[in-house]
Amino acid sequence: MCAVIIKCFTIFIFSGYVQGARILGLFPHTGKSHQMVFEPLLRKLAEKGHHVTVASFFPLKNPPANYVDVSFEGVADVRLDNFDLDWYENLGVINYVPKIRDTLMVMGYLNELAAIGVNICSKLINLPSLNEALKKEYDVVLMENFNSDCMFGLLNVYGNKAPIIGLSSCILMPWSAERLGASDNPSHVPVGTTPFTTTMTFLQRMENTFWRIYAKLWFRYSVLNEEQALIEKKFGRQIPDFANLGRNISMMFVNTYHALNGVTPLVPGLVEVGGMHLTKNKQDIPPYIEKFLNESEHGVVLFSFGSLIRTATLPKYKEEMIVNSLSKLKQRVIWKYEDSAEQGNLTGNILRVRWLPQYELLQHNKIHAFIAHGGLLGMTEAVSAGKPMVVVPFFGDQPANGAAAAAAGFAKVVPYYDLSEEALDDAIQTVLSAEMRMNARRVSKMWKDRESSPLDTAVFWTERVIRWGHAAPLHTAARELAFYELALLDVAAAYILAIIIIHIILWFLLSKIIHLFVKEPKQKLH
Repeated sequence: MCAVIIKCFTIFIFSGYVQGARILGLFPHTGKSHQMVFEPLLRKLAEKGHHVTVASFFPLKNPPANYVDVSFEGVADVRLDNFDLDWYENLGVINYVPKIRDTLMVMGYLNELAAIGVNICSKLINLPSLNEALKKEYDVVLMENFNSDCMFGLLNVYGNKAPIIGLSSCILMPWSAERLGASDNPSHVPVGTTPFTTTMTFLQRMENTFWRIYAKLWFRYSVLNEEQALIEKKFGRQIPDFANLGRNISMMFVNTYHALNGVTPLVPGLVEVGGMHLTKNKQDIPPYIEKFLNESEHGVVLFSFGSLIRTATLPKYKEEMIVNSLSKLKQRVIWKYEDSAEQGNLTGNILRVRWLPQYELLQHNKIHAFIAHGGLLGMTEAVSAGKPMVVVPFFGDQPANGAAAAAAGFAKVVPYYDLSEEALDDAIQTVLSAEMRMNARRVSKMWKDRESSPLDTAVFWTERVIRWGHAAPLHTAARELAFYELALLDVAAAYILAIIIIHIILWFLLSKIIHLFVKEPKQKLH
């Protein structure tokens, strides 16, 4: 009797409480914004007493207790303020054929992602510090799901048995939903590289279907096969098919929320935590920017293309066009411009600054609108602060983010190729209108109206996975089905065959019946 009581008490204690779990975080991509999304989660887990080891290109400067960095610094160049906009001026005649230009742009973007992922994989598999970390035992692994599955292969090599939580800092990649058995039907689930929303026309559904198929094939043959070959050569043995390794995740956190990104099919293991990075430590607004804000009679428009795109590389004619448009405003403008002086450069109503605390500025009551490139972090900061946006998308998920914000009613999209003085004038006046500003505040309230904060949600589900591991599956059976089974092609074929057989039988019986009741005419005797 005592043994039963002790056992029940132990189950009760450990099913509701987790202390000192061993957690591994793997971030093999060089984009700073990708890790920024999940940094608060890693910090929070360490602060709660868990032992957190994080392998990434961006080790923390002041890590909390129980937090250990495995640095990838020096393995590859980090993607920070290094995208030159002059690239868009060298596309030749395809610039004048938008559909071909956009198609080649997406293909080029995907090929670049593949090259980056495979190149980093080839170096990380030889990194002693990472290999040592992977040899240890963990209770859960948090791993970015983006342009590489290299870490899946290494975890398999070292016999990892811990449950894996995938992390998506952007909207789901085309191959991610199926890993949890969630629907990714292209009739209403837009591919991240398209400018489509969940409501599409016939032609958009055709294009969306093409990109869904293309992206999955690209990932399989340009990334997975290449990385699998690298790992098998390095360790001298075969490992399971990479396409199946990716289906070993227990759940996935995705940096979206339906108030902004639109409603898409979810399963219990696919959890939206959009805005989780907004809990980071508050940064101070520099005094000279604060003074510029407070002295503005009609408010301020904030202009920033984020941490990757350098607005200082704008072609001269584009920069002059933007300046001409912004100079017409009665509002002041703060422009993140990398080549400006330390205390900024003021020209007319435009203050160019080298760096700015973006989220803190967006929350300032003097900021009336935001001109941005459509990166998901900046987008979530704007929707959280309730500020309308002019979105100028360039590549990646930016067109999809801009389309979602426009559909939600708080943004106007002007693609970079279509950016003219008149188009920018119209877009700015639209987002500065009372209607658009009211819509932005409305969407912001819906964005914040949640059962729990994004960070608390992520912490809860991480600890739940630690508690139950593989014993409590959160995926649907769809992820175990072959394509023809999921699409019911085998069922359709069986029905068609049955209908054909029934028709043959009925035709045969009918012919026999007709033969019995219709006498053949007698032949005349000669």
